[in-house]
Amino acid sequence: MSALHKVTPRKQHGLTIIELMVTILLSSFLLLGILQLFINSNSADRANSSMARLQENGRIALDMLKQDLRRTGYQGCASPTVVSRPNSSRTFPLDAMGVQNVELNEGAGTANDSLVMRHAAPVRMQATVIDPTQVTLISGVNTSFVAGTRYEFILTNCDEVAIFTGVASILANNTDPLTLAAFPNQYVISNLQGANNGAPPILTGIPTGEGSQFLQVVQNAYDIRNDATNNNRPTLYKNAAAMIADVDNFQVLYGVDSGGQTTWLNAGNLTNALRQRVSRLQISLVISTPEEVADVANNLPFAIANIGGNPQLAAIADRRLRRVFNTIVDVRNRP
Repeated sequence: MSALHKVTPRKQHGLTIIELMVTILLSSFLLLGILQLFINSNSADRANSSMARLQENGRIALDMLKQDLRRTGYQGCASPTVVSRPNSSRTFPLDAMGVQNVELNEGAGTANDSLVMRHAAPVRMQATVIDPTQVTLISGVNTSFVAGTRYEFILTNCDEVAIFTGVASILANNTDPLTLAAFPNQYVISNLQGANNGAPPILTGIPTGEGSQFLQVVQNAYDIRNDATNNNRPTLYKNAAAMIADVDNFQVLYGVDSGGQTTWLNAGNLTNALRQRVSRLQISLVISTPEEVADVANNLPFAIANIGGNPQLAAIADRRLRRVFNTIVDVRNRP
């Protein structure tokens, strides 16, 4: 008869329900911490990327404005001090800077300013025929005019300047073999007008061809509008076309030199005598990011180029990042 062996039960290893619940709870805390760390890192990365884009947009915006504003008052080979002939449609150098309270507007308080500047386009054309009532010009392939449209021009012999408007004809071909290669296009500018849409200035004494310069007057108007194509965001417009998006504030100050010192004025104080002497512009832009990327709403004001009791723009209570961009532009073509 075989001997009976006593079976000893093995000791089991494992987790109790309570231990398992505690483990899951601790793991959840750990996962939540990792998740929060990821969220914070992602939020910081978005904010840094948005700020980098904001900085670049601001730099580009100021460069674009500088390029335009530095040309104010340019009238070809004529000195900036040369005053336009009587009856001109504009009297440079005065009218190179816009008219106070009409084209140069000071916003109430910290509201946006607006301005208009003019200069001759640095594109060569030549007048081949100059009559009291019309001018025939030749131009390069990159210079064209719409038939029936009125344009403004500067005609100068470098000593005198005449500014007038005229209606462009349809495009014709230049038939002069000596100038054809450089100036293949030909237009006739007729129905000339001068000041207050009246008779044009006298053009006698200004030669044709290389003895004079024939230039188109460029007008640049800047103001802030809401862009319907960009969620009605405030945008800096140039000549009624969106130029720089997400510009919350636009301020302009005008520098008048006197005795080696620059006095800064706003548009409301810029009389005709003073606007002719403006040689510097101070531009202030408050630009924001397109998206709300900050963790909390803004609560800090912004220092802007404004004179009087409103040197700061009140905080805008959203979560967009913002920066103030300031620059001073030397207007080179001024008396």
